[in-house]
Amino acid sequence: MKKVSIIILSLLVIILITGCGAAKKTEAKEQKLVCTTTEDEDGINIEEVISMTYKNDKLKFMTMEVNTKVTDSDVIENWDVFKESMAEENKEFDKDGVSLRVETNDQTYEYKVILDIDVDNASQEALEEQGFGDLKDDDSTLESSKEAAEQDGAVCVIK
Repeated sequence: MKKVSIIILSLLVIILITGCGAAKKTEAKEQKLVCTTTEDEDGINIEEVISMTYKNDKLKFMTMEVNTKVTDSDVIENWDVFKESMAEENKEFDKDGVSLRVETNDQTYEYKVILDIDVDNASQEALEEQGFGDLKDDDSTLESSKEAAEQDGAVCVIK
């Protein structure tokens, strides 16, 4: 009876050891894709940085920062009007895994919009309110997203 118990115990130990080793091999691989585009037109410089975190090649989190810097003297003279018009388009938002916040700098004439999306926890309603209603159904991989962004003129880096 002792031999049977020792054999069963040994088999359990082997199963536990190989099971734990297999779990390490399938551990989630996380990568970040950061794409930047810049545009300078009529005294307004716009820099957009989109950072996408993929886990096992599935989009999990996205941050989009759009920094608008005014350099034209006519627009600077009307900075308050510019801010108001931008504020109408970019209302602060925080709901179900989606948040949008605005930062302004009256000394450097910068208007920044930051949108954060936790894809797994975002509700469909919140995504639709921010114009990303099809994000959960998007099966783009990190590489296909990188290719598409670069075709649109973005400079992308995988981190």
